[in-house]
Amino acid sequence: AYRRLCREFGGGLFVSEMVTSRGLVEGDAETRDMVRFHPSEQPRSVQLFGVDPAVIGAAVRLIVDEDLADQVALNFGCPVPKVTRRGGGSALPWKADLFDDIVSTAVAAAEERVPVSVKMRVGIDAEHVTYLRAGESAARAGVAWVALHGRTAAQMYSGSADWAAIARLKEHLSPYGTPV
Repeated sequence: AYRRLCREFGGGLFVSEMVTSRGLVEGDAETRDMVRFHPSEQPRSVQLFGVDPAVIGAAVRLIVDEDLADQVALNFGCPVPKVTRRGGGSALPWKADLFDDIVSTAVAAAEERVPVSVKMRVGIDAEHVTYLRAGESAARAGVAWVALHGRTAAQMYSGSADWAAIARLKEHLSPYGTPV
């Protein structure tokens, strides 16, 4: 209903709730419902999270093969403890090799049939900043764009956003042609 209201007021991209890649791959009914769109909701984006490159890859292939979305958004921005305790969401970019594997596997699984994007935060906290390295890695992997929430995971949704970090990331990724 919310997405349809957005359409009435000119909304342009209709994004699902954040869903677990494992739930999608395992055919969980609730997860499947979360990625169902009304025919008027075009273009469609499924927002995925997970910690296993193979499962993320399988979820992206499923999305592409079953035409569930026109775009896949990898969510590395969620700071909620039930997600980060398992190493997902905004905690994941700190694990550079795992982050790289997940992003490159997702882009390969999309087979250039749908664009893949990455959403992330500045880092875990002020001492564990990851956005420049993660953004560059995502650009090298071939993502269509990178979105940066200008806060750390520790800030959750409070405090001031670091708008300068967004500008730094845009400048850092300009040689790759990856929009921020």
